Amino acid sequence: MQNFDHIFVGGGHNALVAAAYLSRAGYDVLVLDRNDRVGGFVRSAELSPGVTYDPFSSAVPLFTSGPAWRDLGPDLRKQGLEILQPEFPTGVSMQDGTTAVFPRDPLALADEADRLHPGDSSAVAEIMAALGPSSGEAFGLMGQDLTSDAARATIARLVSEGKGWSQVAELALDTSRSAVSELESPALQSLFGSWPAHVSHGPDDAGGAFWTTIFPLGFTAGGMPIPQGGMGKLAEALSGIITEHGGVVQNKATVTRIKVADGRAVGVQLSDGSAYRARNSVVASVNPDQLYEWLLAETVVPPRILSQARRYRYGTGIFQLHLAINGPIPWPDKRFARIGQPFLTDSLDGLSLHVAQSRADLLPAWPTMTLDCPTAHDATRAPEGTNVIRIEVTDVPTSPRGDAAGAIATDGTWNSCVVDRFADRVLEVVERHIPGLTEKIVTRATVTPATLAAFNPNSGPGDPYGGAQDLAQSFALRPIAAAPGHRTFVPNLYVLGAGTWPGAGVSGNSGYIVAQYLIDS
Repeated sequence: MQNFDHIFVGGGHNALVAAAYLSRAGYDVLVLDRNDRVGGFVRSAELSPGVTYDPFSSAVPLFTSGPAWRDLGPDLRKQGLEILQPEFPTGVSMQDGTTAVFPRDPLALADEADRLHPGDSSAVAEIMAALGPSSGEAFGLMGQDLTSDAARATIARLVSEGKGWSQVAELALDTSRSAVSELESPALQSLFGSWPAHVSHGPDDAGGAFWTTIFPLGFTAGGMPIPQGGMGKLAEALSGIITEHGGVVQNKATVTRIKVADGRAVGVQLSDGSAYRARNSVVASVNPDQLYEWLLAETVVPPRILSQARRYRYGTGIFQLHLAINGPIPWPDKRFARIGQPFLTDSLDGLSLHVAQSRADLLPAWPTMTLDCPTAHDATRAPEGTNVIRIEVTDVPTSPRGDAAGAIATDGTWNSCVVDRFADRVLEVVERHIPGLTEKIVTRATVTPATLAAFNPNSGPGDPYGGAQDLAQSFALRPIAAAPGHRTFVPNLYVLGAGTWPGAGVSGNSGYIVAQYLIDS
């Protein structure tokens, strides 16, 4: 049986980040992944001959603003990773024709706000300054295990103000609708209030106000960067660091058991009968239901942990429509040719209705969505004259049992008829914002909750965020209250990935957190 210092179960980007740190530090590392290549949802593919698209995640603002990029960036560049930056990170197109962009320069952002409604620049400044002098510490928590003594002390300091609670505490509990209520412009309300949907928070969900502030601060600092050549280049570069330092990356390798002896994780067993022994640790890039019910099925798991793992909840899914088109996007607002990822919506109320319909297992009647065009910034992804578009509808039912518009017959699955009809609905919305786009379409492909469920067990029935991120499964309670953080009841068994803090998104932060534990131990 071959021995390694550290064995990783699953090769998502957080696992690759941790493995890269450890291999650079001189440890023998093994990464095992069930798919044909590592990276999880950080992946690129061919939409048509010579046309590269990203079937899942599409940008890396959280990664390039985090500690993993700070530490690993030079090595990633040596592996050939290049980061490109659109001029405007985001923006919004309203159904009535109103548009807004989000400049990274605060003065330009203030001008844009006042153009939409005189005086709104003050409300924008308040949103951006909501964390006040605590913003540095709040962002710092993204790279810390919230169960650690240091993080607990920081949290206690951040949420207290005299004998009362601070504005940080209020943001952690308030809604994004409340956070944008001082804005008069409906376009700005949607621009700021919609982004929490990308971490599974609708406009009326508790905790959304925190992300309403975090996202624009992140855009100002880091923009909306994308890897040249596609998201898969990030996974390739991380894998390259691992193998360059002697680590092993093994694809098409499904781990069926984590072996525990004398209270410690000692290795893993694979579906083909092979096994590997771990000298120091096993790191699982899985959610608690998989870990405690399946991978540790031969180990006695504390009853409270097992009970909560069985009740681990998944949220709504996503629907993506990927297009190859002839020529540029005919944006009515020409500034959008230089934008990263804008929203197409009718209003914040429209998004709220969309979310409510999806959570009732109904296909949303008039969905809100984001649209990005990587070829507008990266000519390497397609032949000249061809552009690639990704349209993402957050919050769709994983099991559609009805249609809010009463026009699509459903049977609880994303069957081909449902997929095609809903894709047509999405394009109907897009055409309202970008007249003439649909006639340019050459190729189209879809990603549904069923696609996610088949590709990655961490998505459960099709949740891209690795489990619901409401307050009961967020912050210091993630992934479950009985076993929060990145440690488990087995001293040398760790967990990382979207199911752990800081949750969904391509940040590499949980990989960074676990790597620091293992390097310092």
